[in-house]
Amino acid sequence: MKATIKDIAKKSGHSCSTVSRVINNNPYVSAETRARIQGIIDETGFRPNNVARGLVKGKMNVVVCIIGDRFNQFYAELFSAAEEALNELGYLAVLCYTNYDPAKEEKYLEAVTENNFAGVIMVTAPETPQLTNNLSKLAFPIVLTNRYLVSVPTDVVLTDNYYGGYIAARHLLDLGHRRIAHWSGPDNSTASRDRLRGYCDAMQEAGLQVRDGDVWKGNLQETGGYQFACRLLENPGDVTAVFCGNDMMARGVVVAYAERGRKIPDDLSIVGFDDSPIAVTGTVKLTTVRQHAREMGRAAAEMVVNRMANKDQPHRRLTFTPELVIRESTAACRRTDGPL
Repeated sequence: MKATIKDIAKKSGHSCSTVSRVINNNPYVSAETRARIQGIIDETGFRPNNVARGLVKGKMNVVVCIIGDRFNQFYAELFSAAEEALNELGYLAVLCYTNYDPAKEEKYLEAVTENNFAGVIMVTAPETPQLTNNLSKLAFPIVLTNRYLVSVPTDVVLTDNYYGGYIAARHLLDLGHRRIAHWSGPDNSTASRDRLRGYCDAMQEAGLQVRDGDVWKGNLQETGGYQFACRLLENPGDVTAVFCGNDMMARGVVVAYAERGRKIPDDLSIVGFDDSPIAVTGTVKLTTVRQHAREMGRAAAEMVVNRMANKDQPHRRLTFTPELVIRESTAACRRTDGPL
């Protein structure tokens, strides 16, 4: 039969309340008493009932992770690391996909309040009036990862997306490309906006103008990259390179070009973003900008748990520096007609 708190109390000679204080790491227990009770807990294999503990504390030891795209491998890596860290800290991680549907975002946030869950890690927060209004009313800890919201102060774990966009464009410029397109994510993504700024600044530093039609905004999915590539193939103009908003879009470009007998990077150089597993699983290994998915996931988990214990501390922003990873999808520009 599974041991209970009463069993531990009886065997240790202490009250149930003292055993409970040891389980919950209450500091007001002597070292000797703590050691004795902990020894009996280890000996009996006792495991506390987290549901009951949550009811006593008024909060369930559950952190909800809200992610926009179930097929994005970068998000999957980030969640996996966050889940591991949360489990180590005594919390259960629940994964919710929204498919970028505002109604689902609102539903999941309401569920956190209704069920007294401990907090939220939100991976793909779009800067929309509906979400910013909802977040401003929440009473539980929330950590945003990968994106931030200008209008709502929260704890944030993210990549320096501006720098990532800059080094992606800079790499293509260093290879001699001058007409470089950028296929970005939506306007309501602060990550996409920052990557776009980095790309634009790199082009400007090189004395190049970002022209109308150089920037296309899509859904950050493989279908978006495929559709953009088809448009470019129909009217290639003088574009020799593309910086894609993530690896999924970049993979869609590779697929579209392969279907038409075109070669990467002979016919087009491509840089992705994330360095997710999809970057190295296709026929063409992607040059990409690496985000530190696992480190970001663990940091987000630790940050949301820390916020539970320190509700009044100033909001924190932890920024990771991305890295350029050069593989097979980029090469020196083969144009001979000079800079545009």
